[in-house]
Amino acid sequence: MSRLILHGSLRSNFVRTCLLVLNEKEVDFEHDPTDPQTPEALQLHPWGKIPALTHGEVLLYETLAITNYIDDSFSGPKLKPNNPSKLALLNKWLSIYLCYMDNPIIRVIVIQRLLSKSPDENLIKNTIPDAEKPLKILDECLEKSNYIVDSEVSLADFLILPALDYLKMTNEGVQLLKDTTNINSWIDRMMERESSKIVLKPNN
Repeated sequence: MSRLILHGSLRSNFVRTCLLVLNEKEVDFEHDPTDPQTPEALQLHPWGKIPALTHGEVLLYETLAITNYIDDSFSGPKLKPNNPSKLALLNKWLSIYLCYMDNPIIRVIVIQRLLSKSPDENLIKNTIPDAEKPLKILDECLEKSNYIVDSEVSLADFLILPALDYLKMTNEGVQLLKDTTNINSWIDRMMERESSKIVLKPNN
C-alpha cells in the first residue's frame, strides 16, 4: 500500500491539525516538514502553502480536504457525526474558525507576538475585539458539551485546538482566555488525548 505523507512545517497550526487527526486515527504516515513558499511546497500547492498530502496518486492541499480524506479513508474513531444536524453543527464550527477565528488569533495576534521582531501594537490592539467574539461564542457552546459538536471529539476540536494552544503563549491570549472557563476545561481535556501529547505537548 502507498505510504501517506503529510507535507508541511510543524510550526503551522493547520499542519498540526492534520497531524492530530492522523494520530487520533492511528494512521501510519510520514511527516515531511516542508516550509511554505519553497520550490517543494509550490510543487504540491499552487500557492505554495501548507499543508499538503500525498498518498499514492492522491495529492491534496487545504486542511479541510486533507482531514476529511483521512477520516473517510482510514479506520479508527470517526471524527464526523452521522446525524445530519450534528454534521451541520460541525460544518458551522469549521466555517466559524476559518472565517472569524484564524485571522485575528493566528494571522494577527500569534504571528505578531511570537514571530515578528517589531509587533504592530495598534494592529494587535484593534484585533482583540475580533478575537473576543468567537471565543465568547465558543465558550458558550462548550458549556453544553465536552466537545465542540457533541460528547465525542470531532474535526472541529482538532481544527481549533492548535490555534488556542498558540494563543495561550501570548499575553493577549492569557487575557482573552482567563475568564473562558469552559474553553479552558476543554483545552485541558483535549491536551490529555494521546494525539495531543504526541503533536502539541513536546513543542510547548
